[in-house]
Amino acid sequence: MKYLNQIILLTIIILYPLSHYGQERIIYTSFQQLDSLLSVAPRETIIFIHTDWCSYCRKMEKEVFTKKEIAELINDNYYLIKLDAESVEEINFDQHTWKPQSFKKQTGVYHPLASILLTNQKMIFPTLLRYDKTFRLKSIKQKYLSPKELANFLR
Repeated sequence: MKYLNQIILLTIIILYPLSHYGQERIIYTSFQQLDSLLSVAPRETIIFIHTDWCSYCRKMEKEVFTKKEIAELINDNYYLIKLDAESVEEINFDQHTWKPQSFKKQTGVYHPLASILLTNQKMIFPTLLRYDKTFRLKSIKQKYLSPKELANFLR
């Protein structure tokens, strides 16, 4: 019994990396980090606005953002921020503190920052906002994007 736990642990340690074989990791940035990153090393920024209940959002995260070409393209050229449109967290960004309307997560109750970022847009998920190096909006896509469509959006 003493060695059984050690064998199980060793097996998990050896096999765990194989479960992620072929999946690349995207480096996500937070809004709190973005201000300083843009001043030190300007890059374009992508904001991925999603919700927990959005199946296309989850599909993009699992099937598109894990592609090696997409992960490399984003990690090398962009800052990527994930924003849950229904988040209940305070977000510090651009010398403001964005507080949620409620501290209980509710479907259809959107975070004020998500509402501002999507001013004059419908709340459609997933939404990708692409900003230039000075954080000016360049383009918006409000739909599921395949790896090829996302690569075209990023070029």
